[in-house]
Amino acid sequence: MQLTSLLVLAGATAGMAMPAINARAAAAPAWTITGFTRTCDKADTVCTVKFGVDTHLAAPVSCSYTVKGAPASQASTDNISCGPYTISSGWSGIFGPGQGFTTWAFVDRAKGLITWPSYADAELVNGVAVSPDKSYPPQSL
Repeated sequence: MQLTSLLVLAGATAGMAMPAINARAAAAPAWTITGFTRTCDKADTVCTVKFGVDTHLAAPVSCSYTVKGAPASQASTDNISCGPYTISSGWSGIFGPGQGFTTWAFVDRAKGLITWPSYADAELVNGVAVSPDKSYPPQSL
């Protein structure tokens, strides 16, 4: 009887959840995305995106690129170069009308780091900088 109880107890505890260790968390400070703006033309066929990337370990890098699409504010981007970063983005409307958002991927291949800034469409008022600036923790690639 004691052996059976011991085996049941061992089996039950083996299946218990253990805290997950985030092995991908980088030993680096959060990156601050500064002065983020998206300015689109009236027809929403061309948008200019501007921002700075401050890793707090090197001089901030200013980035700017143009997106074309219909609508450009929802167009995905891929493989945009800005200083040491390769930038991609994708828009989602999964939460319904008026709840869209864009998530970017900023990759620093030389340092093996990535972070995923995300902004709701409501934050990206045409040409007005997001305030306050937001910070995102980098992950190891």
